[in-house]
Amino acid sequence: MTDDDMPEDEGVRLFAVPINEPFAREAAQALQYYRSLAENCFPESPEPTADSPLMSEIEIIQGTPDPVGTARGSLHGMLLQIGELSWDTALDHARALEHDIVMTPPPVWSPLVLSRAVLENCLFLHYLCDPTISGALRLARCAGLWRRDAQHSEKLGAVLGPEHAPEAAALDAYITQALTDVGAVERLNPKGKLIGYEVDQEKAALDFNITEHAVHALPSWLPMPYGLLSGAAHGRPWMTDRARRLAEGTGQRLTGEAATVMTAVMTVMASLEMSVTVWQGYFGVDMSETLREMEECRNSFSLRAIGLAHATDTEITRLKRPARAWPWSWWSSRLGRR
Repeated sequence: MTDDDMPEDEGVRLFAVPINEPFAREAAQALQYYRSLAENCFPESPEPTADSPLMSEIEIIQGTPDPVGTARGSLHGMLLQIGELSWDTALDHARALEHDIVMTPPPVWSPLVLSRAVLENCLFLHYLCDPTISGALRLARCAGLWRRDAQHSEKLGAVLGPEHAPEAAALDAYITQALTDVGAVERLNPKGKLIGYEVDQEKAALDFNITEHAVHALPSWLPMPYGLLSGAAHGRPWMTDRARRLAEGTGQRLTGEAATVMTAVMTVMASLEMSVTVWQGYFGVDMSETLREMEECRNSFSLRAIGLAHATDTEITRLKRPARAWPWSWWSSRLGRR
């Protein structure tokens, strides 16, 4: 769910200046290093600790008599696969943002759209693998999302043509039986419409409200950005008209500003941090050193970004000279570490 009608905050806008090349390059390098930390901290075949929430849930499932135990094991396995898929998709969009930032001419709204995709996938991962919830609630959430995805597939099939109806009906029947085997009980509203599932008294909706979920899932250092990201992604005039107003007198139709890049980069950094924290908690694997390096990277970039974004024309010309070494070369030296 989105909040496209949220008005833009016209308060203090520290980065309300056009994007210059040194700032864009530094932002891309910082994001690349930050993403590499998150991407490489987790082994391909992780071994969860014995006392991790993941192993506790597997033990409970294995102790559940069949056929329910086997059915829940299958649903739990699918849940882990979905979490991995969400993570890989988030990283894919983060890599795309690294290239988007340094485009010529500079991007306008695409950084916010790409960062929104990273955020949504990471929130999807958090929703399913949040280490603070019970295993039963996790299964109920997965059941709801599986059913909702099937409904979307059914709608797509109807658009493509009636020949897809049998396939959609078969999928619906398969999911219905699978969730019955799991012991997931349908939750209906007073009008008899399916609104979610219940597993062992734990209730979940068919889908989750992204805006509400982000409020408690994202790190506290990031103000909730979803309204801004949605405004850009959905082309809401209250948001997109700003680029036209900034372009007045420049000969350009739209002008991108450093604030959009900073918002995009910080949103991605927060999303990846949230995901690493989820992996750490659910698998019981110590990732504190990676999280410390990520924080160091974020803080260091934030401080340097202010000077780069507001550099004078003379300073920008100096920074562009290929004969001179980058005054902030820390990222370049660190990128090859992993």
